[in-house]
Parts: sequence; structure tokens; C-alpha cells
Amino acid sequence: MTSWFAKYPEFEPDPVAPLLVEFSRLAIHQNWEEGSKKYRKEWGNCVGENFTTEFGQNASNLAGWQALCIEVGITDVPTSITGCRKALRGVFVNIVDLVDARRTGTPVKRHASMKALRAYIKKTGKIYPKKAAKKNGFLKAFLITVFGP
Repeated sequence: MTSWFAKYPEFEPDPVAPLLVEFSRLAIHQNWEEGSKKYRKEWGNCVGENFTTEFGQNASNLAGWQALCIEVGITDVPTSITGCRKALRGVFVNIVDLVDARRTGTPVKRHASMKALRAYIKKTGKIYPKKAAKKNGFLKAFLITVFGP
């Protein structure tokens, strides 16, 4: 599958650099103001398409769920989708870091709790739009509320 960055042939991304780094370089190149509606929309598209490229989006695909379990460090990988979903419930990882693990070859950083993950997301700015995440069956497993109650 073609990289999301291919939409911008004048931009040459580093395929093993962290996604946020490359997106930020592209945003500067395209004159997208950080925090603008365009910036947020394109960031959501970028993360979503990169996630789909790496993991798929068909939530009825057992192999996809098992790949996610392996990627986040679950060693006793369940043999059913329900089992995978249950195993992933107690795993707190950042969606951007999950994509970066495949890009950079580094392990996914796991957080001890939802509160710890929330603090990490706020600190790093590695926010993936909830609306965009809901379009992918796998991503729903990793959604948490970052801002608000």
C-alpha cells in the first residue's frame, strides 16, 4: 500500500523517522499552521492511513487482532477476537507510538494506567482524533478520553 506521504510528491519523507517528525516537516513545507483545522485534519488522515497500512482495519480479522497483541507485547496471544479484545483492554499505548513502532523498529511504549497514558499524550502532543479513530475497528480498542471528565 502506498504511503500517505505519496500525496505530496515534492516532499521526501524518511520512512523510518517518527511519524510526528515527518508530518511536522511536511506541515512546514505545506504552510499548514500547527493547530489549524487543516493541520488537525491532515494529521488524523496521516496517522489513520499509516495505521491501516501497518495493521489493516477489518475488525473481524483474527490475524490483525493477534498482530496487535504481539506488537504491544502480549506474549500469550489469544486464539479468538474476543480474547484479543479482552487482552488489549488492560494495555495502554499511544496510537501514534504504535505506528512508530513499525516505522522505527522500536518497541511500543506501554503505560501503567489510563491516567499515565493521558499525561503522556498531553505532554507529547501525540493526539489522534477520536472521530478519525472510530473509523477503524482496531483503533477503537485503544481509545481513551484525553481531555474532559
